[in-house]
Amino acid sequence: MSLRIAPTMLHSIDNHGRIMEVSDLWLQKLGYTTDEVIGRPSIEFLSEASACYAREVVLPEFWKTGACEVEYDMVRKDGVLIPVRLHGIAVRNESGAFVRSIAVIEDLRERRALERKMFEVQKLESLGLMAGNIAHDFNNLLASIFGSAEIALRHARHIRDAASALDNILIASERAADLCRQLLAYSGRGRFHVEAMVIDDLVDEMVTVLEVTIGKDARMVLELARDGARVEVDATQIRQIVMNLVINAAESLGGKPGTITITTHSCDLDAATIARGSQPDIEPGPYLCLTIKDDGCGMDANVLAHLFDPFFTTKPAGHGLGLAAVHGIVRGHRGALTVTSEVGGGTAFMICLPLAGDTVPKAASGVRARLSNRRGTVMVVDDDDLLRRTLARQLGDAGFQVLVAPTAGEARRLIASTAVTAFLIDVSMPGTSGPELAGQISALVPDADIILMSGFDRVDLPRLPGTTPARFLQKPFTEEELLGALDRGPGLRNH
Repeated sequence: MSLRIAPTMLHSIDNHGRIMEVSDLWLQKLGYTTDEVIGRPSIEFLSEASACYAREVVLPEFWKTGACEVEYDMVRKDGVLIPVRLHGIAVRNESGAFVRSIAVIEDLRERRALERKMFEVQKLESLGLMAGNIAHDFNNLLASIFGSAEIALRHARHIRDAASALDNILIASERAADLCRQLLAYSGRGRFHVEAMVIDDLVDEMVTVLEVTIGKDARMVLELARDGARVEVDATQIRQIVMNLVINAAESLGGKPGTITITTHSCDLDAATIARGSQPDIEPGPYLCLTIKDDGCGMDANVLAHLFDPFFTTKPAGHGLGLAAVHGIVRGHRGALTVTSEVGGGTAFMICLPLAGDTVPKAASGVRARLSNRRGTVMVVDDDDLLRRTLARQLGDAGFQVLVAPTAGEARRLIASTAVTAFLIDVSMPGTSGPELAGQISALVPDADIILMSGFDRVDLPRLPGTTPARFLQKPFTEEELLGALDRGPGLRNH
């Protein structure tokens, strides 16, 4: 049977290492004709390194065992290397003498591309997890720093030097909190205030600011769908993405005249398209695609490979998370981000966001008025001793009775002997988690005001068996935010 019609890459080699027969797919992949191949040593179609490895390692072992499995780089007629996996077996006659060998050859290019894609996805997920955990722990520390500084500032306001130093601590803490917000955005766990909106309208609102930002040499072109397609997004985060990408596009022009084009269109993403993007686990379906394209200097393969790494930059004075935060925001919105670029040929970023339904979420109503008298008993449940003491001092100074508990077990013990009207519970605790404890407390004290605290921005609030749903307070928070959250709750009225 001829090897020519085999649906894979095959070749047959004689006992002198010369090619006897090849499949049509072998010829097609490597770009040769039959006459150019038959009779030539097979190692001539290997790269120099692979040929050396074949002569010194693979072939001596093959003559002994009659089988081999090895990865080589084969050389296409135009000089392009093709990574392959070769499975070879020896064919012998009835007397056991070697007649020829047959090898099945697998083209590894698609497999390698998929492996690289999976590696990039896993790298981003690992870095995102690390960034999110760092931000969470640092936010816990900042909550204590904020609270302690505000307590000290309240008592030392009349001491000029002390007040100035404490003000500086608060300013530095705010900057540190902003860095945490960037880290959480990169990790895909940033804070979102979601609303249904038309991206075209958002771009229209930003045009004037964008045109001022990019300077007089760059020309802004809008090619918006104007079809009213809406997405459920955090408008502030999307504005950050647009501004960041437009600034990058303007900088890629290098002060020369050029064009920055912003395009929107609706599309259906299928599973195959999603698999090739930056977020292969999103759902297929209708998406709104926002593209920001420039005709600037473009990027080479090395820059593209590191584009979304935290703090990676090609700018001499670059700093911050930059495109890593952009990628995290898109990931947090369950969207996808793809980049195409060519050195000297410009760059295009395409962001795909899931289309919203037909209804616009209604704003929450019935927020309780701020109370003039803060009274009642508040329990602080947090495994961080410094934060427990800081919150206890702040709440005590504000007129509350305060109980503290480092664990869920201690909190349950205190509830059995004390009437508690409000709870501040950390989400991430060893043993029983904050949401689990909130459910237990709600069953025991149905009217209790329960506020979950976390160093992460995004937390799924539990559905509680009582009549009052749990609320959320993001660490770090100011004293005003802490007291405001308690005042808005139902548990501390008229005690």
